[in-house]
Amino acid sequence: MAEPALPSIQPRRAAPRQPSRALGEEPLRPWRAAGVPLPEWLASLEDDPPPGEDAIPMIEPHAEAMCYTRDAFVHRFRAPSGDGPSGEVGFDLPVTFHLQGERGEQVPGRLSPDVLVAFGVTPDPARREFDADRLGAPDFVLEVHSKSTWKRDVDAKLKTYAAIGVRECFLFDPTGRFPVPGLQGYALTKTRIRRLPPTRLANGAEGVRSPLLGLIAYVKGDGAPSHPGAQEIRWLDPATGEALPTYAESRAETEEAKRRIAELEARVASLTR
Repeated sequence: MAEPALPSIQPRRAAPRQPSRALGEEPLRPWRAAGVPLPEWLASLEDDPPPGEDAIPMIEPHAEAMCYTRDAFVHRFRAPSGDGPSGEVGFDLPVTFHLQGERGEQVPGRLSPDVLVAFGVTPDPARREFDADRLGAPDFVLEVHSKSTWKRDVDAKLKTYAAIGVRECFLFDPTGRFPVPGLQGYALTKTRIRRLPPTRLANGAEGVRSPLLGLIAYVKGDGAPSHPGAQEIRWLDPATGEALPTYAESRAETEEAKRRIAELEARVASLTR
């Protein structure tokens, strides 16, 4: 039995976007809570991993999660025939922005989510960075944990995404070895972070609904035999009860459909001669 369809939610788009906040709510300033100057806080988020930290066999499951999500989202949100609202889908695309420091100065920052979705932004294959000051913050980001990044993903990065205006952040551990839940989703505003509750799917898997994307993320099995213990992320369309195919799979299906149509047309033509 398929999951019931999620309610239709219209993504917002403004540049720059300034979410409203309730009276008395202060914007998140995680660097202040940590007692770290804003420039140092931002600089610490994009450190390169130490040599050997992300060595094989950890890289491949990480890359598989990124590539599947990116391909599935490109087909759904960027392709002209996609089923979802249109927008830009980025793959390890740097997001540049400014945050206000303690003296009112604008401090530049840079984050590189593994996958991002920005509704209402015209896709640009030549885009080398995502200017959040000009385009507004991405609507959605996915971070796939690795040994050198997972601690920042679940704390400093998540809080910074909220501070710059990202609306949803999902975190995924493809290895199953870090001391955090393997799949987490968060709804963000510039003043608070709220964890999205889990939901049980018809196949018994536990997933997390994304009201923003209109999809459900879940963890599939134990990964490939070559990577024991690895986990795969999948995105389910609750309207169909089916997992999203990769972009390559979708193109293959399209080409197969075209081939069958061509065969039928050829048969019809031969019968009318």
